[in-house]
Amino acid sequence: MLNRRNFLKLGAVSAAAGLSGTAVMTKAEEMRAWGNKDFSYQTGRERKAVPSACYQCVTRCPNVTYVEDGRIVKIEGQMNSIRTEGVMCAKGQGGVNQPNDPDRILYPMKRVGARGEGKWKQVSWDEALTELAARIQTLKDRGEPEKFMFHYGRMKSSTSKMVKTFLATVGTATIGDHTSICEGGKWTAQELTWGGHYDTWDFDNTRFVINFGSNVFEAGTNHIPTSHRLIRAMAERNVRMVTFDVRLSNTAAKSSEWVPVKPGTDLAVILAMCNVVMSEDLYKGEGEKFLRFCKVTKNHDAGLDEKVAALKAHFAQYTPEWAEKISGVPAASIRRIAREFASTHPACAISYRGAIAHFNGNDTERALQTLAAITGNIDNPGGRCKAVGPKWHYPKGPKNLPKARKLALMDGPKGAAAFPTHHMSHNILKMIKDGSAGRPEIYLTYKYTPVYANGETQENIDILKDESLIPYFVVCSPFYDESAALADLILPEPTYSERWDWEDMVSPVQIPEYYIRQPGAKPMGETRDFGDVVCELAERLGTPLGYKTKQEFVQRSCEMTPEVAAVGGFEYMKKHGVYHDPAAKPVYFSYRKELPSSAYLKESVVLDEETGVYWDWKKAHLHSAEEAMAKGYTRTKKSYKAYVGQRIGDKVYAGFRPDKVNKSGYFEIYSNLVEAKGFSPLPAWVAIPEHEKLGQDDLILTTFKVATQIHSRSPNCKYLTELYHKNPAWINPLEAAKRGIADGDKIKVKSAIGEIVTEAKVTPAINVGVIAISHHCGHWEYGRYASGKKAPGGRDDDPDLERIWWKGDNGMHPNWLIANSPDPINGQQRWMDTVVQVSRA
Repeated sequence: MLNRRNFLKLGAVSAAAGLSGTAVMTKAEEMRAWGNKDFSYQTGRERKAVPSACYQCVTRCPNVTYVEDGRIVKIEGQMNSIRTEGVMCAKGQGGVNQPNDPDRILYPMKRVGARGEGKWKQVSWDEALTELAARIQTLKDRGEPEKFMFHYGRMKSSTSKMVKTFLATVGTATIGDHTSICEGGKWTAQELTWGGHYDTWDFDNTRFVINFGSNVFEAGTNHIPTSHRLIRAMAERNVRMVTFDVRLSNTAAKSSEWVPVKPGTDLAVILAMCNVVMSEDLYKGEGEKFLRFCKVTKNHDAGLDEKVAALKAHFAQYTPEWAEKISGVPAASIRRIAREFASTHPACAISYRGAIAHFNGNDTERALQTLAAITGNIDNPGGRCKAVGPKWHYPKGPKNLPKARKLALMDGPKGAAAFPTHHMSHNILKMIKDGSAGRPEIYLTYKYTPVYANGETQENIDILKDESLIPYFVVCSPFYDESAALADLILPEPTYSERWDWEDMVSPVQIPEYYIRQPGAKPMGETRDFGDVVCELAERLGTPLGYKTKQEFVQRSCEMTPEVAAVGGFEYMKKHGVYHDPAAKPVYFSYRKELPSSAYLKESVVLDEETGVYWDWKKAHLHSAEEAMAKGYTRTKKSYKAYVGQRIGDKVYAGFRPDKVNKSGYFEIYSNLVEAKGFSPLPAWVAIPEHEKLGQDDLILTTFKVATQIHSRSPNCKYLTELYHKNPAWINPLEAAKRGIADGDKIKVKSAIGEIVTEAKVTPAINVGVIAISHHCGHWEYGRYASGKKAPGGRDDDPDLERIWWKGDNGMHPNWLIANSPDPINGQQRWMDTVVQVSRA
């Protein structure tokens, strides 16, 4: 087979023949099909191929790492993956730069100057871990293990299990995550509607896509597994996608239709679409069938007619004409697109931060869930589906654990958010500064850079520099980023292509895929996997985890997981990298499963009449059925963990299993829980307070991600940063003309908390009233490719360092302007609400 990829590859190999001889030509002649083989362009020899997994972003695609002379030289997609089908994005391929970064940290380093002064000394691992273990032991001996705080970012899969087991042995539950700066608001809204969070989008079977604020072709959770399928659907089956966005992103540009919308008004458009669906009876058919499984009124036993009447009455106020005044989207367009979405079945509704990271983001996602529900596009082929992923079995660690203690830092100030189910970790530093909930004496971050990743950059720096607020700051990272520069101790970790893990990301085909990460090369210097580090720390603290290395943990997990063990366990996974059951069928309509009476007619299970939920009072840690009946399901702490099933009519279904909150097993369009907190039980319009008070010269700042960078942690990748290293501010020509701004001018952007000077990109590809600045750029640490600044211990052995043609042109970070402010329901960071003033610099 000769395709474009083989043609280019053949050309490259043929060009090398003059240097390498006939052996190269022989290999070129043998290339019958593309796939997971690679040859040295210098010698013609086949390179070692190591099946592994990417970690450039949370999607964590299976990959193949190529090694030559002990060095990682290329990364490409895994042909045998049902998730990616061998496709890999630029970011994944650019990951080859991570292990070869000349500015990566190779040895433990201890601060010797003032915090943030940049003075370090290299220390041994023994010295580093002796010091850290002694400090942890002191807190344990004082009965204050909670003053050891661990704050993580993209810590997933096997690493997460190991580290959290270690933290449990210490006895600390002062554990921060990063989800509130990412997608926490979306997940909380889903937990309030259909239970366990995470939606997947079935583009293989859909006939229409409506998109609110997802840059699906460039970035986003489960990026490549979904985006390449959507491209195929549009190209081969003429599937239409309509994208609502403030900016003509590459996704919007490749959509069938781009609909510019004012920031924070997606909710108004979606509510109006629900109005159209209900008022024009477009719910009839699949939507009408699905309403059986929906809670639409306070009374969970309401019949279909009552549900329909309630929905029609509620959405009647949200006409397309009303929404046009708020959003700027013509009423005729709202009607047309709503009709198309409702009448083209199956259809898929997708969303992300562009629509959700607002003051009203929780109801935006709930409203979109409702729109999908009333058109029958929930957990169906071609619709918005409940996530399906692999279920690994793994060593659980010690059984006799101390009772965990924690400082109340993770959920922000009391009352700041009604349901911070994924915490408000962007406010942790503010909480430490406040001090009313206590302060950690050890603050350890892993895969997380609070200085750069959170809003209010200057305040983050000021807090982390203050030793009276944080006495001991430890960073575990492969790189010298903006947070590591303020640490007391840096523990260097190998890059992802030098580590072990098993992986568990969800599948776009509704069939679980098991896969592992394995080292392509030996870790450089004295870097150590943090999984290995916590094993040693546990040993030093006298509480061994039951395994000594990450590799051992992964190996035992492979042998313990039935699906993997059945095909050869660890040895099979090392050889192949991925596995899925070829006989498995896609999982749809999981909520329809009828439960046998043996599942709920047992001594420990009771029926909650208020919700129709069967729940197990023993699993809820109550003492009797009588106590359970008296307290009730909703009012019992964490009773969602004891959920058994949902009674609907005369049957009991698996339903929409709750998670994080005590909702019922219905798809809850109407939420009693939300109502109890003083908010509308049905999705309703909520204006963004700051946007209601916009001045004549005010603009709304939004941020975005691009296809060739990853959050904060890829500008050190030279291939990616050569492609994208500056991030000018997008501004509409009408707004620019008002301010005398021309394309390329230096401009000042000022908010209530700070100001920056950056470059203007004057373009009609952004709505009026908006200015947009991407993430990724404007680093002041992170090595020479990212910032032009050499890291401590940086090497000069990369000849490309002399070829950095963008020196001094590294863009500007927008987070200096953005407040750490939460959605009042879920605590999500409000990235898209900042009001700014813009002028020529």
